[in-house]
Amino acid sequence: MPSLRRGATLRTLDGEGLQVVDLLGEGGQGFIYRIRFREEYYALKWYKKVESDRFYENLKENVRRGSPAETFLWPLAVTEKDSRGGFGYVMRMKPEAYKDFSLFILNRVRFSSFSAVVNAALQITASFKTLHNRGLSYQDLNDGNFFINPDTGDVLICDNDNVAHDGENLGIQGKPRYVAPEVVMGRHKPDTFSDRFSLAVILFLLLFRNHPLAGMRDEDGDDPDGNELNLYCRNPLFIFDPEDDSNRPKSGIHVNAPKFWPVFPSYIRQLFQRAFHKDLMRSDGANREERIIEREWLKALVQLRRDLFFCPACGELTFYPREEDEAVCMNCRQPVERPAILEVLGQQIPLQPGLRLYRYDIDSTSDLTVENIKEEIGLVVQNQKDSRIWGLKNLSDLPWYRRSPGGKEELRRQGEVIPVIRSNSIKFGTLSEGTIR
Repeated sequence: MPSLRRGATLRTLDGEGLQVVDLLGEGGQGFIYRIRFREEYYALKWYKKVESDRFYENLKENVRRGSPAETFLWPLAVTEKDSRGGFGYVMRMKPEAYKDFSLFILNRVRFSSFSAVVNAALQITASFKTLHNRGLSYQDLNDGNFFINPDTGDVLICDNDNVAHDGENLGIQGKPRYVAPEVVMGRHKPDTFSDRFSLAVILFLLLFRNHPLAGMRDEDGDDPDGNELNLYCRNPLFIFDPEDDSNRPKSGIHVNAPKFWPVFPSYIRQLFQRAFHKDLMRSDGANREERIIEREWLKALVQLRRDLFFCPACGELTFYPREEDEAVCMNCRQPVERPAILEVLGQQIPLQPGLRLYRYDIDSTSDLTVENIKEEIGLVVQNQKDSRIWGLKNLSDLPWYRRSPGGKEELRRQGEVIPVIRSNSIKFGTLSEGTIR
């Protein structure tokens, strides 16, 4: 039964009052209530059992630290302990538009576009980059930690009460299928390096919709616990290991990964092959320090976002054929040719109506944080009178300068458009200069 009744009043450690409105849900650790706090609605997580003083102090410390990024549903206040030693913490409410990540894996909720999928991957990775850069580790990274808006790919991260200084563990061991092998086998406690293993699992599930280690070696027998231990901990093998095909996806069961794997750019496939290399999944934790860091994931995911463009045949998003003159659409399987592209800072960015330019595309000094991966500075638009005429609209406060093939230079301020014409050059303030090819 829930521990708190509707209308119950509590106080935070800072002396602020709150009132329980109703029960929102229940998890393994506690109950989630809607509360009235600071004249608005918030959520309260109330623990089912009395947690240790160490856990309580760490929770208070997380409140003092403040949220690493806007994506975290971070503890805002901790309640006083009641007469039995029970307590909880206050956090922002999850908007209705955000859905549990597990529902996406089960195909009960679908993303509106592949662009939203990539956006979710970017936000998740940038969030943990910021967390780890603060000297903190999450320690229990799994599919239950994320709420995602299917229309935009915007992410909210919950269950941040287990976050602690890297190297300090409050007793949490993580969720099976997501936790690093060396943690399950008791050779290491959860930390940044085990977080990075779990992050790779989350990203693979997000992009390929199957678990990266669940293939033909998965035996549904009389010993499910032993099978799980062998599959994910003692002898893990990536389903697309380039040297060992004994754990390939099962036909008719693991249908998503075999469908998506061939159509992703090679730099994405190679990164996952590195992330799930046998040497980085050893049960003794050897080589765990070599796991892929967030900055490298972000570099690849930013490139993936740049490589998205609309297939001329079906109109769906597919990948720009960077490595070949012609590629195949991942949706309709029709051949697609290269579109017009913007070459800037050594990158090639497809230009089609609806595609967007981001600050980091034109600014080599821009750090990949949760905030700036969202900062749109340009949009490819279509002429309302003639759909064959395209332009790049300046959404930023930077002055842009268009230089035509004849050498004429024109200023374009915020809201103004530069025609998408091959050989046009664009100077983005003092940050960089690009050419349309």
